[in-house]
Amino acid sequence: MQKYIEAVENCLNQCKEMLALESEKRRALLANIGKDIEAVVKKQQAALMKLEMLEQHRIQAQTMLGYDQQATATDILQTMPQGEEKQLLKKLVNELKECASELKEQNKDCMELARLDLQLIESLRLCSGQQTTSAGVYSRSQAAKPIKSKFDSSF
Repeated sequence: MQKYIEAVENCLNQCKEMLALESEKRRALLANIGKDIEAVVKKQQAALMKLEMLEQHRIQAQTMLGYDQQATATDILQTMPQGEEKQLLKKLVNELKECASELKEQNKDCMELARLDLQLIESLRLCSGQQTTSAGVYSRSQAAKPIKSKFDSSF
């Protein structure tokens, strides 16, 4: 059970790191600094890959305990007897849920900021009589991409 608890804790720590990156992306979007937005998006992609790897470790740990691969951390908590390990896991799972929820909210806000930025750019181009193209806005559309992962359904 200790390896499973460590795996959940590692996922939580990675989620917290991703939350910090999301805040960094928001600051870059507000400052409208394209190169910073692009740099954060690259960091987020790497962080997401790391989270998926950590999630695989969590699944391996739970299968070693005899749980199904599809079981969530909440499912596992429900089957555990009362005790110190259950309390620790419950605390970690609750923190993980809160962190993931906050990450989704911040990501949603960043997507809205990026959308508004793109609308402003297109509006300015139209007002100046320039042809509208997607050239030069690639990093913004990437910044608006929601974070998707199997991780969301793991707890």
